[in-house]
Amino acid sequence: MERASLSSADGGEDILSTRLLLIALLFIGCSSQNTTLPYSLTISEEGLGAIHPDTPFEQISTSLSGFEFEKLSQISPEHPEMIYQMKRGGRLIAHIVSDSSGKKISEIHILSPLIKNKHHLGLGELIPQNTPLNCRDELCSYPDEPSLYYRIDSKTRTIREITFQKL
Repeated sequence: MERASLSSADGGEDILSTRLLLIALLFIGCSSQNTTLPYSLTISEEGLGAIHPDTPFEQISTSLSGFEFEKLSQISPEHPEMIYQMKRGGRLIAHIVSDSSGKKISEIHILSPLIKNKHHLGLGELIPQNTPLNCRDELCSYPDEPSLYYRIDSKTRTIREITFQKL
């Protein structure tokens, strides 16, 4: 079986290069995870984006567009809370936990460095030394945002966890 090929004079190298480039782009596009949000999302004293403490728990999945929500429940008498896993492109972004009645939001746990606070800081980032914080051990909060808790590495001041919990 003979294989036909184009010589350099016929543009064969250009066609081969173009095909390889298209194949490479196809593989890159198919294998890359969605590492961005459809819009910036901020965790603050008011909640997570359009999700506020007074948002009914059943309306959470319709409060933010561009995200997937998976509802989980804990089947334990001691912990009857429900949890929404908030995802983007199959990656976990946050856990939203109900109170024991299942009707209101109790906590929001940030699981992605893509979500920032109002100071534009997220998981894995350093809190500047001159930032005033109220801390007990590794758990800190800003004086003007007592409902946001940061678990901070005490040596490096790196944010390890961000939790919203309305008191």
